[in-house]
Amino acid sequence: VAGPRAGRTDAPAAAPAAPPAEFRRVADANAVRDDKPGTYVHAGLNVAVFRKAGALYALDNACAHEDGPIGEGAIEGCTVRCPYHDWQYDFTTGACLTDPERQRATFAVKESEGGIWLGPQLTPGSESRGGEHDDGMEVIRK
Repeated sequence: VAGPRAGRTDAPAAAPAAPPAEFRRVADANAVRDDKPGTYVHAGLNVAVFRKAGALYALDNACAHEDGPIGEGAIEGCTVRCPYHDWQYDFTTGACLTDPERQRATFAVKESEGGIWLGPQLTPGSESRGGEHDDGMEVIRK
């Protein structure tokens, strides 16, 4: 068929593919080791980056209890303990082991070109804060 409609269809054009989510370099690759996480500002949050057996994991650095710095806590296996009141998190999933309803947000993270790159948020995190803890302090009310 010749003419202006030759080779055309009446189907609407496909929407252009969404651009890939942007990753941002936050550190040199050697800044995060199995025994030394790093904390970086990303997407308006402090994000803790952990390394375990060569794999990288990233989660919201604020503890769901009282916003303690999770990335400064003691690490055992894939668990990190908040240094403020010992709330525990699985840094590979963001799961809160102390209160399962208080998961931390996780983020895409990759190692490339000698650096650590943080990307989009992968899972939501709880906005809840507060809760019980035994820090050895006595509350005195007058």
